[in-house]
Amino acid sequence: MNKTDVMSWIYFSHPKKADIVNILIIIAIWTVMVIVVNPLGNFPLNDDWVYGLAVKSILEKGDFRLPSPAHTNLFFQAFWGALFCLPFGFSFTALRFSTLTLGLIGAIGTYLLLREVNANQKISLLGALLLVVNPLYFGLANSFMTDVPFVALSVLSFYFLIRGLKRESIIEVILGLCLVYINILIRQYAIVILLSFALAYSFKQRFKIKFLFASFVIFSSGILLHRFYQNWLDSTGRTPVIAENVLSTQQLDFRNHMIMISLIYIGCFIFPLIGIFFVKKLKEISRRQKTITILSISSFFVVVMGRLIWQGKTMPLIGNVLRYFGLGPLTLRDTFLLKVNLPSYSLGLKVFWLIITAMGVLGAVLLLYYLCLAIIQTFSESEKWLKVLILSAISIYIFLFGVKSPFDRYFLFLLPLFMVLLVVSNNYINERDIGKKITAFALTMIFIWGGFTMAATHDYLAWNRTRWQALNDLMEQGVTPEYIDGGYEFNGWYLNDIKYEPQRGKSYWWVNRDDYMISSGLLKGYQEVKRYPFTRWLLLKQDNVFVLHRITEDKTNGT
Repeated sequence: MNKTDVMSWIYFSHPKKADIVNILIIIAIWTVMVIVVNPLGNFPLNDDWVYGLAVKSILEKGDFRLPSPAHTNLFFQAFWGALFCLPFGFSFTALRFSTLTLGLIGAIGTYLLLREVNANQKISLLGALLLVVNPLYFGLANSFMTDVPFVALSVLSFYFLIRGLKRESIIEVILGLCLVYINILIRQYAIVILLSFALAYSFKQRFKIKFLFASFVIFSSGILLHRFYQNWLDSTGRTPVIAENVLSTQQLDFRNHMIMISLIYIGCFIFPLIGIFFVKKLKEISRRQKTITILSISSFFVVVMGRLIWQGKTMPLIGNVLRYFGLGPLTLRDTFLLKVNLPSYSLGLKVFWLIITAMGVLGAVLLLYYLCLAIIQTFSESEKWLKVLILSAISIYIFLFGVKSPFDRYFLFLLPLFMVLLVVSNNYINERDIGKKITAFALTMIFIWGGFTMAATHDYLAWNRTRWQALNDLMEQGVTPEYIDGGYEFNGWYLNDIKYEPQRGKSYWWVNRDDYMISSGLLKGYQEVKRYPFTRWLLLKQDNVFVLHRITEDKTNGT
């Protein structure tokens, strides 16, 4: 690295007053969003009832156990959640705040990471805010799911690993690696970071034998840590069965369209940032290159967008968290399994998602352009390690989308990485080079995503809060969980059993008898007992959660 580069890195490594102000802005916006959506409520969301059981085991027995199998390692996050439960005892509210804390740390870490790779303060703030207002990121931060802690620790590990490699600081490299090892004990996908670091470190040290050996040891230790942890769980009886290994190549089922879908999601989520860099790139190339670039991108956009319209597909393109009506999943028998009583799909929503899809496709095409550009630059520049680190992490992680049925929340890991890729693939942009129009567009997009995210998160929490109020009222009346189909989280929390075999005509989630059912509407064979109203901000309407009872009443139902 030449003297100019060294001075540049040093200049951007020390926090300035403006950096502190920007971090305070991130904290303020995050805090306001949390207050607005109201995360209070002692109820599980999605899969976090499994993780809640592990925390209860720590608090009540002083021992980590997984009463139900989990695909994630979870270990570190369970103890992190237990810390937040110590003052007032176990509750999902406390667990939710433990994730919200890590979510905020991840957003601040994204700002620092972008500053570390030479982004100016405005771009770094924009990148961090795009993560803050992301519906997947903020929505999952209001749960005890492992996705946001995984992303937060990934961002911090990249930050320290990059700092350590740039400055040849062993302490910072060790700190970054320790964060990766901790992260492996949350989600084993953190092994991707070790592999990408090993490749980048080998490049930086020009493939000298001793450094190749060190890289091999670093990567292998992560694999061994994961395997040791899994064997420890199994051999000590801390879980009834080890969930299928998500890193197993036996699950690989390569489908090229998943790569494009992932790029479409990321493209729409960070589109303002992509726009800033692409506008700057167009100003740097000749008129002929500009014409070829625009024609190529336009053609690609028309083909991909045309195919999606022809197939009748718009965002959200795959399932789990982000849904056309906001956030989910709505894990009741009627909405989740029977696909009935779902929120209405209005014309306004259809137009909104069509625009978001077009933005995502254009963003995906531009991301492909920058991926190709970064690869070309890697082979043409003397300092390769940073691009190798980011490109390999992106490529290896996308390779894992060969795993069957990937969820939309898996894409979160890639958001900060693509932001870094945009920064390192372009010449430095001064804040004054970012025009007022593109700034206004970026702020508008943050405002729109922020409004959508807050409304959608509020609706999801309100729906669950109302659902659990109905369930608690039902149990107070003497109806035990064995006679209720209250949805995936309820039956999992109260009745999960490794030996349970799903029964025909009933939900698969540990339903013994479904004399009573919680639903989002009326169902054949059931009569309404009571309805509980709640307000949906995103759809601007009042909705209901229903308590239903079988029409053919069985006198042995325990009521």
